[in-house]
Amino acid sequence: MTRNALFRRLRDRSIPAGLGVFLTLLVFSATMTTIPVVSRLIQQLNNLIYDKMISLNLRHVNRNVRIVIIDIDEKSINREGKWPWPRDKMAILLTKLKQAGVVVTAFDMIMAEKDINCAIRLKNKLPGITLRTSDITRRLPEILDEIAPQVDNDLKLSRAMRDHDVVLGFLFDNQQNVHSGFLPQPLLNEQGQFLKSDNPKIHTFTGYKGDPEVYAEATSKGGFVTNFPDSDGVIRHGILIARYNDRLYPNLALAASMSYLLAEKTTLMTHKVGGVSTLYGINIDGTFIPTDARGRILMPFWGPTGSLDYHSATDVLRGKIKNEELEGAIAILGSSMMLLSDRHPSPISQLFPGIEMVGNMIKGITEGQVTSQYDWHRFGGWFSYLLFGIVLALMLPFLNIMFLLLLTVIAILGITGVIVALFVYRNIYMPAGGLLILVIAQSLINYSYSFVLEKRQKRKISQLFGQYVPGDYVKALIESPEQYTMEGQLREMTVLFSDIRNFTTLSEGMDASDVKRFLNEIFTVMTEIIFKFQGTIDKYVGDMIIAFWGAPMMDDDHAFHAIGAALSIVKHLPDINATLTRKNLPEINTGIGLATGPMNVGDMGSRFRRAYTVLGDTVNLGSRLEGLTKFYQASILTSDKTRFGQDAFLWRTVDKVIVKGKTTPLTIYEPLGLIQDVSANLVTEVRDYESALQDYYARRWAASKRKFQALKRRNSRVYLYDLYLARIDTFGKHPPPGDWEGVFVHTQK
Repeated sequence: MTRNALFRRLRDRSIPAGLGVFLTLLVFSATMTTIPVVSRLIQQLNNLIYDKMISLNLRHVNRNVRIVIIDIDEKSINREGKWPWPRDKMAILLTKLKQAGVVVTAFDMIMAEKDINCAIRLKNKLPGITLRTSDITRRLPEILDEIAPQVDNDLKLSRAMRDHDVVLGFLFDNQQNVHSGFLPQPLLNEQGQFLKSDNPKIHTFTGYKGDPEVYAEATSKGGFVTNFPDSDGVIRHGILIARYNDRLYPNLALAASMSYLLAEKTTLMTHKVGGVSTLYGINIDGTFIPTDARGRILMPFWGPTGSLDYHSATDVLRGKIKNEELEGAIAILGSSMMLLSDRHPSPISQLFPGIEMVGNMIKGITEGQVTSQYDWHRFGGWFSYLLFGIVLALMLPFLNIMFLLLLTVIAILGITGVIVALFVYRNIYMPAGGLLILVIAQSLINYSYSFVLEKRQKRKISQLFGQYVPGDYVKALIESPEQYTMEGQLREMTVLFSDIRNFTTLSEGMDASDVKRFLNEIFTVMTEIIFKFQGTIDKYVGDMIIAFWGAPMMDDDHAFHAIGAALSIVKHLPDINATLTRKNLPEINTGIGLATGPMNVGDMGSRFRRAYTVLGDTVNLGSRLEGLTKFYQASILTSDKTRFGQDAFLWRTVDKVIVKGKTTPLTIYEPLGLIQDVSANLVTEVRDYESALQDYYARRWAASKRKFQALKRRNSRVYLYDLYLARIDTFGKHPPPGDWEGVFVHTQK
């Protein structure tokens, strides 16, 4: 390779290399911080990978700690009565669990109201009850006061809690006026003081709803059951700690785990990121729990719904569960019934029970199996991230297509393999979606750039022919000539004829160069518009443009695109005229005819000269309609087939006509613009016009005349109002024949 060739190669490859380095910096920044769109794309890919690994259940699950769910299920409701149960029944249930050997019982529920005390309730009703006076009735209030403690179900449950290790649930929210029930003890630090943190990322709440104060005497342990999904509505994280009144509280899973592990002290593990102290884990008396900066853990799903052991609460109450099934277990008391439980979208299921999420978190914490998330900020991760992207950016541009594809596949499989291996064997989740995006995006950049270089010569050909035929057509013929034929075909298409009105008069006094300059200015803008709306230029005939839609590229919306092009040409006429005026050329007006129907299209001509063109009656109709625009003083006229189904536009029915050379009548229309773009006044005007026209066709001359006169007063610029008023006057004097259907026969083109 010569020195100049090497220089050209380096110069050519500098563009994809530079783009690759820029992309690396962009993705790196979006991973480390937040950049709209890019960060969201990376997170979506990370979520997709994580959800797939979770759903495949790849990890080994330890079975050292038994987690059981005591389920207030439909069977329990049917046998024990509707929910909520009396608290004395709950006390019996708790006692049964203790007797069976349950170590810790966590309440995944909130008993927000005190239970009804029948003695106090009866005492409160005594003033409204008439009783025969006696010593008993006089002492009845005192008797009820003595009985009240004995029938107080809350006291019974509280006593049962004293004899057992119980962790209660409570709810955090951000309603500042909600502070009901008692709040369990917050987390303590190593010095036995209330744990605090000024970390702004930790969830902060201003209100809570807990259990009645009577239970505070029985247990001080509790955890919140509040949780939030990720931005896509899926729960992948569990909020482990939260702040209230400048103190930190555990969630129910952490509180139950601490009770099981006999842990009392908590230490927040932090490190510096950009000079800011950032949370990365929690230590509870020697047990480390990896978290993110917000105090959340990756929800440790250990299987599909129902993977944890369920026992019906009624079976526990009736002694049908063997002690060995509960001995040494952590029991979570809650419900799986849809009406009583919370269910959330998760990587496992769209309706994953909240009570199982609590159980999975407890299992993960107590087994030491909470997945840690690889932090790119630590251990030089950011450097390896940058190095990988930059090396890729500098290497890929010099590979040919085959090696580029091979390296891309190897890199994607390698990164995916590392992600899965770390997750399965080390219980570490590496959010490497950014790296995968880097590989794919840089490969696409280099593949595209190589493709562009190889097609440079073909692009030159495209530039030569693009002034006559849309670029898509030229590109398609160059790339896939076998897919298209230049032979004649019969297709349903739309044709456009556009003519400059009074061109002969306008061109008088111009020399040949001025005429050429005049037409070039006009045709350049019109051609750009036709190409923009996917049309093909058939030919330029003097001051006329003929274009069509539906060939050579198939276009199911050919009528829509043709109408859009015609409206755009009319819309741009003021700009065209302004340009002509600046160049001392006369202003113009155009008439456009559109017709839709079957046409013969193909490469036609002689061996000396050929052209890709259209022929047929529909083409002739388009020419006739263009000629009629001057008669009706309309900018655009279309056939009824062009109008059919195009309800996105506002239409004005122009006339029922038989054009010269035809015997079959057709209705012609004028498109006025997209409905979303036109004014409400114009919509109203067209509606009133259509009403006047219906009266005209029904021979209600007086009503039609009155409406057309009102329309003319409103907008005198519309020639159709004068046209129909003149016809009405004529028919008033000389009524049409009995078989008249409103058709006007044109005898001129």
